[in-house]
Amino acid sequence: MLPYQITGTWAFSEDILGRRMCFLAGPRQIGKTTLVKMHLNEIFQEDNYYNWDTITVKRSFAENPYFFIEPIPEPAAEHMSQPKYWVVFDEFHKYKNWKILLKGYYDELGHFIRFLVCGSARLDFFSRSGESLLGRYFLFRMFPLGPNDILYGRKFKYGTSILAGDENVELPAAGAAFREAVWELYNLTGFPEPFLKGEKTFYNRWQDAHFSLLTTEEVRDLTRVENIHRLQHLVFLLPERVGAPLSLNKLAQIISCSYNSVKLWLDALEKVYMVFRIPPYSLKLSRTLKKEQKLYFYDWGVLNDPGKRFENFVAVNLLRTISAWNEWGLGRFALFFVRTRDGREVDFLIARDLEPFILVETKYSEKELSPALLYFHERLKPGYSFQVSFLEENFLKQSRHGVFIIDAARFFKLLA
Repeated sequence: MLPYQITGTWAFSEDILGRRMCFLAGPRQIGKTTLVKMHLNEIFQEDNYYNWDTITVKRSFAENPYFFIEPIPEPAAEHMSQPKYWVVFDEFHKYKNWKILLKGYYDELGHFIRFLVCGSARLDFFSRSGESLLGRYFLFRMFPLGPNDILYGRKFKYGTSILAGDENVELPAAGAAFREAVWELYNLTGFPEPFLKGEKTFYNRWQDAHFSLLTTEEVRDLTRVENIHRLQHLVFLLPERVGAPLSLNKLAQIISCSYNSVKLWLDALEKVYMVFRIPPYSLKLSRTLKKEQKLYFYDWGVLNDPGKRFENFVAVNLLRTISAWNEWGLGRFALFFVRTRDGREVDFLIARDLEPFILVETKYSEKELSPALLYFHERLKPGYSFQVSFLEENFLKQSRHGVFIIDAARFFKLLA
């Protein structure tokens, strides 16, 4: 059994939350329910978990909208410095008027109850529409497993990062166990069930069921998409387009539908955490792409091509890293790619307050520096530029100040 998934554990920190509610979102079957139940068990409040997909909870709510208060003692003081009790509402966003209801719960009971809402849909999207919850919650995201989850569990000290701190740092080598964890994740994906099973045949069966779940039940429940068969056709076309600027017009021509339909379907796939897109970075550069985005899957196992799979693997880990940095309050980080109209490109750019911070180029097995990485390093002047390769040995070569060719395990060692 996995000791503990690090991604999301800082969502329970009172130092980070203050008096606010906690929203915990992420892909389906990533371990959100397991994580929150473990937290409730540790604080002896395991009865305060409620799944709004179940008939029992729906019946209890119909009989008494404040049903969840029954097992909670009356607060000793009206104004506590921190809420003492946790109440978890799982899949609460599927209830029609959940934002209005939650706002009322928080305003009335938030002085002694900490509400935690978790779900597989994009809670950040749903919380921005309709009744405002602004100033009442912090959003945290869970991602597929990383090497630190597997090796260190809750011993991992969150809130610190080598790359997010001083730019003049050492780049430590990765031990054999860490390297093996990276290799296993690349091969078995970062979703807990197939990873723990450790068998490719099981993963193939799991992947088919996961695909069907997301493109039928999840999309149907949370969006206005009606033509599920065409949406599934779109999904089948996406893996070969990973890592390249995505043309919605070309996809519309292939599927024989409108541009707006493709846009609607991609938005739906993002809401259910099947895919994510990153935009091009156009500040401080001329003649760059400004509209077409790049697309990646949360489950990199859907990709058979080693190069695309590796790039997607790195993309997910970069996204979870900048998400952690933002949640820790280390700054305002965002993920981009850079590409000029004449074809020069670097796969990823981490920006801090929209200023270039770290360039990352992925090359599955290359040890020679990419000219494009050097080109953009000289023009954007980030603190670091890395060419990350999936090399078996510890490999580190500094080409010039701030520019490195580095093996994947050593690079992942630097991430959150």
